[in-house]
Amino acid sequence: MSILKNVLFVCTGNTCRSPMAEYLLKEKAGDQLFVQSAGVTAWPGIPMSEGTALVLAERGIRHQHVSQPVTAELIDWADIILTMTTSHKDMLSIRHPEATEKVYTLKGYVETGGDIGDPIGGPKEEYDQVAQELDQSIERFLQKWNK
Repeated sequence: MSILKNVLFVCTGNTCRSPMAEYLLKEKAGDQLFVQSAGVTAWPGIPMSEGTALVLAERGIRHQHVSQPVTAELIDWADIILTMTTSHKDMLSIRHPEATEKVYTLKGYVETGGDIGDPIGGPKEEYDQVAQELDQSIERFLQKWNK
């Protein structure tokens, strides 16, 4: 079992992808991991997007979320930081060079590569697609974590 306990997901505004990933991982990992999410350009206190809330509700996943920006405290707290895109990873590495070795794109960490697209403002089908991508990557993350 890995020593990773604190997982931070990062996207842009912390209203769509990273909170979706946060709650999907919490659902799958139970109390084995502590999970939070944040955004590289997030305003604090914004509720998650309606599309994300709908996807989680359809899956029976209880959630309560307001956005938060990435802070030095969150960077310190996290054992691993998983971003939705390479540009998020690059931004964090520039702003927090001390964290570079624990920052990965989610898909890069699970060795499938690529970015997870932003569904904000799109139809529900885009949110469903993102949820499927996140599900697959989170399953791979858990398999890797449990080795």
